[in-house]
Amino acid sequence: MTDIVHKEKEPVVYSLRRKRSLHRKRLMDVDKAANPDQLPPGTPIAVYSRVSSEEQVHGYSLDAQVNACKAFAAQRKWKIVKFYSDPGHSAKDDNRPDFARMIAHAQEQQFKAIIFHKLDRFSRNIENTLRYFRDLNSYDVLIASVTEDFDFTTAQGRLVFRMMALFAQWYLENLSAEVVKSKVEMARRGIQNGPVPFGYIKDNESNKIFIIEEEAQLVRMAYELYASGNHTDQTIADFMNQSGIKTRRGNKWSKDTVTDFLQNEFFYGKVAYRDQLWPGRHQAIITKELFDRVKEVRARHAVRPRSHLAFNKLRRISLLRRIVCCSQCERPLRVQSVKGYGYYIETSLFRGKECVDSHARVRMDTMDQLVIDLLRDIQLPEAWQKDIERMLQDMDVVRKIENRRLEIEDELRRAGRAFADGAFNEDDYDRRRKKLISEKDSLVIPDGARAIEMGLQLETIGDFIDEATDDEKYKILHILFDAVYYDFGQKRLVGFKPHAEFVPIFRLAAPFSVWSEKEGFVFRTVV
Repeated sequence: MTDIVHKEKEPVVYSLRRKRSLHRKRLMDVDKAANPDQLPPGTPIAVYSRVSSEEQVHGYSLDAQVNACKAFAAQRKWKIVKFYSDPGHSAKDDNRPDFARMIAHAQEQQFKAIIFHKLDRFSRNIENTLRYFRDLNSYDVLIASVTEDFDFTTAQGRLVFRMMALFAQWYLENLSAEVVKSKVEMARRGIQNGPVPFGYIKDNESNKIFIIEEEAQLVRMAYELYASGNHTDQTIADFMNQSGIKTRRGNKWSKDTVTDFLQNEFFYGKVAYRDQLWPGRHQAIITKELFDRVKEVRARHAVRPRSHLAFNKLRRISLLRRIVCCSQCERPLRVQSVKGYGYYIETSLFRGKECVDSHARVRMDTMDQLVIDLLRDIQLPEAWQKDIERMLQDMDVVRKIENRRLEIEDELRRAGRAFADGAFNEDDYDRRRKKLISEKDSLVIPDGARAIEMGLQLETIGDFIDEATDDEKYKILHILFDAVYYDFGQKRLVGFKPHAEFVPIFRLAAPFSVWSEKEGFVFRTVV
């Protein structure tokens, strides 16, 4: 079958296959709107900023990037509707949380262009760069650089774009190769790469390493104690904590930090890089003989049966593994077995952290049942489906969600800046960042049909939860919840955080159930 298309009175015959080919959208078929400078005033755009951990340390400012983008947009009278920021993430791949959200929002056409300070803020991988350029082009979303002149309407402009993307990737690969070469040479010359371990101090002016005798004595005693065969990593950690001297990061000693500490070749005079060792320029604290004795004891411990853990003797599956948390420190509880009975245990002290409820524990079956009871008691209002539709149409709710997301992005930038300035230690910054990102992830405007589907599932969950197998209960609980919080002092479940898509349903059920909403879509249970 063919169609006839008239062109200046001369019939031109196209087959259907030819017509499809003529109208197929190609990467090179960029229309007049493909030049960012041609976007009209008021065009909704997004701003993307990024800084790696190393760049943070060296003062590469996220605020400077954002301010330059704001000025760039203001000059063209574009409207910034979204800010995306990935502090502490490298551009060598696309494994960046806000970057992924930005691409998803681009697919939904929430904005018409993405602007950034330089191409290497967006990506330093040519494959990823070209793939996202192609994808964004198919979404009718453009990208623009504040400091580089992109013009995708011409073949020359596209060539420049590819050249800059290639250079960004070359820079990353070349930098990585040069850094590795430099570190190998430093190690070969007996110079330590990075900070020196506990027991030593480095003079930055002379670049020489000196022993701190008080700490060195603890190092020797810790190695001698472990070499006796009568101690474990945990008892050595307890011994180190009794001295009152903390780790280099200012934390208490934990089993995990001691494990690394007792396997550090630096203490007997070597420097390491990857799998190679070289004689170091520094003075040894222990002998090679003592280091080898510790190594032999560790090897014997490795084959010793760990009956005190007895994971293989657990009589039932741990339904809340990885989502049950301490209400005080909000860290996940670990699963442990005692004589076949499972417990959720607060283990901050073992990790070198602080928590008022450290070492506290709750029976696994008791905790699991508390959450099952909470689900069994869910009650929704009679007209809950209409309430869902009404809530999703409430623009005040939408505005509050969008404003809070912008506030969180600003808080993330400030936290990254505070960490770079030394106001936060690494643990505090990591905890703050994860909490903000978790809240931001929960701030979604749910799809109405999906929300009603979730409501139908919750409305009937009490009818079958008791009859479900442990595997089915595990799946149900992990679908519903990001976290549940247990208070060891009150001996009860005090809160929970549902997955984002279930938040509207739990909010509607709150007046009829045993919980009320707290900040960040965390719900507090009431007695």
